[in-house]
Amino acid sequence: MAQLSALQQAAMQANQNRFAVEVRHVKKAYGPNGETEVYSDLHFQLLKGTFVALVGPIGSGKTTMLNMFAGLDKPTAGNILVMGQDITQMEPDSLATFRARTIGLVPQVQTLIPELTVYENVELPLHFAGVPREERQRSMEQVLERVGIRGESGRTVSTLSVGEKQMVSFARALVNNPPIILLDEPTEALDPLMSQVVLGLLRGDNMTLGRTIFVTTHDRRVTDLARRTLRVKKKIP
Repeated sequence: MAQLSALQQAAMQANQNRFAVEVRHVKKAYGPNGETEVYSDLHFQLLKGTFVALVGPIGSGKTTMLNMFAGLDKPTAGNILVMGQDITQMEPDSLATFRARTIGLVPQVQTLIPELTVYENVELPLHFAGVPREERQRSMEQVLERVGIRGESGRTVSTLSVGEKQMVSFARALVNNPPIILLDEPTEALDPLMSQVVLGLLRGDNMTLGRTIFVTTHDRRVTDLARRTLRVKKKIP
């Protein structure tokens, strides 16, 4: 029996190692008494290295789900495991460190610091992750070149267009080489050319680097690239 139990535990661990994200019976509600329920029993897994698109109408909870995966918003009940770690049980400091090393986030509402330069904004995750200076410089050169904004690195973010800021946010999400990329409507503010650049990078990272991509979108081009599409419906009061 002891040997069987050990084998069972090993099998369970191996199964958990397959998943980038596990959502276990998550409930999410807002309001003093939880009167506005977004999710009642969310339960699913995302395999490592998959490309998932989340679609649904405005107000259906797409951004809420993405923010819970990033640890920026906590579920009312249930658990969320990211790369095998239960982020719903982490202390804020530990969660921030884990996020900096594990997740690249491209939010719909920009969180760039307007007074800093492009270079300084993109470099921030490397500082938070404690990456040494020389390694930071190498990573910065690679990601700025890859995203096509190396020539803009000295500009302050306040002087950029909406689309340019989106590309800076995208570079910041990639710079620490995280295994998971979360994106909230990434092509919405981009012109067709920049959208193709972003889509190409996402596809390349997913196929060649094995990154897990989770993106909320209304863009058919994104859902066409995704290997799996999840759909959420807005609850009618």
